[in-house]
Amino acid sequence: MKLRKWLIVCSTLLSTAIGFTSISVFADDGFSTTEASWKHSVEIYGLALNIRGDTTVNDQNLEVDVDPQFIMDTLEMTAMVHFEGIHQNQWGYYIDYSFMKLNGETNNIIDNTNNLVLKGDIDIRQGVLEAKGFKRYEYGDSTLDYTFGLRWWDNDIDMQLYRKDNNAIFSEINLEDDWVDYVIGIRWMNPINEDWLFYVSADAGLGTDTDFTSSIMTGVRYQINTWSDLNMGYKSTWVDYDNEDNFAYDTASQGFLIGWAAYF
Repeated sequence: MKLRKWLIVCSTLLSTAIGFTSISVFADDGFSTTEASWKHSVEIYGLALNIRGDTTVNDQNLEVDVDPQFIMDTLEMTAMVHFEGIHQNQWGYYIDYSFMKLNGETNNIIDNTNNLVLKGDIDIRQGVLEAKGFKRYEYGDSTLDYTFGLRWWDNDIDMQLYRKDNNAIFSEINLEDDWVDYVIGIRWMNPINEDWLFYVSADAGLGTDTDFTSSIMTGVRYQINTWSDLNMGYKSTWVDYDNEDNFAYDTASQGFLIGWAAYF
């Protein structure tokens, strides 16, 4: 699978984390911990995720309706982590990775193709990797970052679907698909006072088989001490993907997040 070797290297570094994207602040204020030319941070975070939309697997058109309770009931493994660095408060990068593996049963799969409500055994693994560079501009106490990069989606889906009326196997789904979307965006950060900082970020883009993708995140950060802070925010990501073969994914994923970051 494309980028598989890269993912193995990244996930080795990220596996110590424990849910979707956060940011790190490197302004020349109390959040900074060193006068070195490079400043870095690592953040682990959790996300109360909701996913709504539609997906087509092979010829099966299914409605996607995933809430935090379903994820907690079927979750086997997860990792969510964010690395960031900036050089002389001008040029920077960040790498964000979120991963979850779900395994369990559901009694409420809606088959839009045949107008049926099915039950099923599911085994789903989804990973989303974001890698971006940015250029920072300062406007008084505020900073504005212009971002550019990619968002890589990686999905493995195994499902057995049964009719509710007679428990007969309705269909079996086995799919592996991944794709890359290219995005540009902005990120604005503004201190509220010496302990609190407000941020908002947005990006948009497309890919070879993606008609449109976008992400918006906003929240606040609270400075715990000179080398760490707490991140509380909300994130929403949209994607409309169709490989015109065996998989389409048109969904919106959103939820509240909380994270803890360390600066060095």
